[in-house]
Amino acid sequence: MLEKSADASKAIQNLIENENVTNEQLAIDFKLSPQMVSHLKNGRRLMQNDIAQASIQAYENSEYRTDLINAFTGGLTTPVLRGKNIERHRLSLAANTVKEMQEATEAAKNLVLVKPPGEVDKNERQEVDVIYDEMLEAVMFGENLLMQLENDYGISRKKRIRLNEPRWKARGWLQ
Repeated sequence: MLEKSADASKAIQNLIENENVTNEQLAIDFKLSPQMVSHLKNGRRLMQNDIAQASIQAYENSEYRTDLINAFTGGLTTPVLRGKNIERHRLSLAANTVKEMQEATEAAKNLVLVKPPGEVDKNERQEVDVIYDEMLEAVMFGENLLMQLENDYGISRKKRIRLNEPRWKARGWLQ
């Protein structure tokens, strides 16, 4: 469920840093007053859904898009990894993605998934939680690698999805 409004201050601050834009330029691009952009940037006002959608169209910046989607879904999507122990270089992200995918694959081999969900005991449920967490970490690193590839190589996610959809439909993955 998308929220009608969300705190977009961190997303805007990161956009300003990544795109090297001013508040005035954002005001023009977002079709808002510079004062409103300042309020949004500093967390004094929540960004409305329609402004978020327009801003994503104005800036095809994968980290900004991900930050906004994460904010507007209440954290249901993976976040942009910016912690002190994260190197955002594509090679580092690729190595971490492979590592996390291998760990997720090993966890998913656990036979507890053979049982119907209603028949697992407390210990087996904890094993399912571990599988879920490993998969979540793999997806998070994978998403962050995709973002970095988009940034480094100028890849459009929308274009790549549109190009791949016929193949995915042919495989029966999509309707």
